[in-house]
Amino acid sequence: MSRDPRDYAGEVYLYGVVPAETAAPADLQGIQSQPVEVLEHESVAVLVSEVDPDQILGTPDDLLAHTQLLDAVARQTPVLPLAFGTVVPEAAAVVEDILSPSQQEYAAGLENVDGHAQYTVSVTFDRDTVLREIITELPEAAHLREQIAGTTEDQTRPQRIQLGELMVRGLEQRQPAAAAPVIDRLQEVTSDLTEHERRQPDDVIELAALVAHQQAEEFEEVVEDLAREFHPRCKFRLVGPQAPYDFVPKV
Repeated sequence: MSRDPRDYAGEVYLYGVVPAETAAPADLQGIQSQPVEVLEHESVAVLVSEVDPDQILGTPDDLLAHTQLLDAVARQTPVLPLAFGTVVPEAAAVVEDILSPSQQEYAAGLENVDGHAQYTVSVTFDRDTVLREIITELPEAAHLREQIAGTTEDQTRPQRIQLGELMVRGLEQRQPAAAAPVIDRLQEVTSDLTEHERRQPDDVIELAALVAHQQAEEFEEVVEDLAREFHPRCKFRLVGPQAPYDFVPKV
């Protein structure tokens, strides 16, 4: 049952948007170990909890509670996660400033993720394997490796810098060809894909995949097949099922 916004005395923490009439998860606590409740507006609602002004907000435990709650809810009903740390000064603002102006967008977003979960696939190059490729292809890299062997970092610092630059260049050159088949194969077993920004030179690609529940097993098998095919040149990491963090409509 939805709680009346007038019953809240202070700030309210927001977790995610769900369909109206969603039951609050009684077996899970939110941030600051607070109980989680529901505020409704027409066809949509928000999972919320009260904020204790005497406690610090935004701790690692709070982040864990935020994600655990959303991932658990996503296994039962569609949910559109809101950013960690989203707080409004009073409960009335949840309806007036968040749900009411964007009710149609949220309803469409919930329909889009209904029956789906997010999986995150991260692919990185194995540096040792790629370094061997570069040394085989580039005499300059092989020569630098010979100069470095058996020396201290201070003795061959310029050579180490040069080899590092060749390594980064080689990784960048190989990235598009390594990423393309991953995208192609995963597109066949997903409803949507979004690519995250690469952070390190040895990152091949990181993808958030929206996967229908009935395709989850097939999706995981495709990721396992890709990992075997790319071994030992690349390493794969699969996280999920999760709430659809990357598939929330911009409102």
